[in-house]
Amino acid sequence: MHGLMRRLLGGAAVLALAAGCSSEPPMAQVSGTVTFKGQPVPAGWISFTPDANKGTVRVCQIKDGVYDSSKEGQPGVYPGKNLVKIAGFDGNKVPLWGQGKQIFNPVDDTFNVPSGTTTKDWVVPESAGKNVKIQPTADE
Repeated sequence: MHGLMRRLLGGAAVLALAAGCSSEPPMAQVSGTVTFKGQPVPAGWISFTPDANKGTVRVCQIKDGVYDSSKEGQPGVYPGKNLVKIAGFDGNKVPLWGQGKQIFNPVDDTFNVPSGTTTKDWVVPESAGKNVKIQPTADE
């Protein structure tokens, strides 16, 4: 009877631990570079929208062609398939354009974000720079 009681209590402890664990996967960290026409994108953002409503959109700022999800206010990106949107600006802040004027139309892509820490570099196609639809980025 003593062995049975120990197994029951051990099983209950495992269940209690499992119930306390979050069902959300740990956040992944993604960093890398963003270039356009062979040059680093001066300013902008890259957003990661998880597939099938498995989390909220995460946005990383691009500065001098570099982004890093671990340095954002809400660090990390949800692992798994993500819709990616990249916007780039000239970095010269003027009224209504907090990051400057657009240098290309926003680009959409997908990326299967692996767990852990990874590097992903993006090359914005030159075609995105044709017929740029300039849109204000701030209310200043």
